[in-house]
Amino acid sequence: MDSAARRLTLPASVESVALFRNFVRSGAVAAEVPADELEKLDLVLEEILVNIARYAYPAGNGAAEVAFAPDGPGKLYVEISDWGNDFNPLDVEPPDFSRGLAERPIGGLGVFLVRSLVSNIAYRREEDRNVLSFGFPGPGE
Repeated sequence: MDSAARRLTLPASVESVALFRNFVRSGAVAAEVPADELEKLDLVLEEILVNIARYAYPAGNGAAEVAFAPDGPGKLYVEISDWGNDFNPLDVEPPDFSRGLAERPIGGLGVFLVRSLVSNIAYRREEDRNVLSFGFPGPGE
């Protein structure tokens, strides 16, 4: 992401999610992302950031960073990073919807949801951090 991107680093906690969401939402509004897409963006950010808060740092102390930059008219490019456990959420198998809810293993639904709402989602391990990036809005928007 280029140096013109705006960045915010906060503790990786559930309490930080609203601050991160407001930060990225301000960028989305400035980039003229359609107003009816903003709640979807909030949902994507909450899903990713809550998972970081709950699982990235076994000892419970760590940070997350969110960065964004305009990516064309009505579009935003977002990167979310943490320095926690090496984890590629894109390796998570999609849920098996042919099985009943009680028969499905726990996990994977949030990643499935995120993938359906964003475009060009990518993961990389860069030195000692997980970096998840995506474009917003997603396909067909």
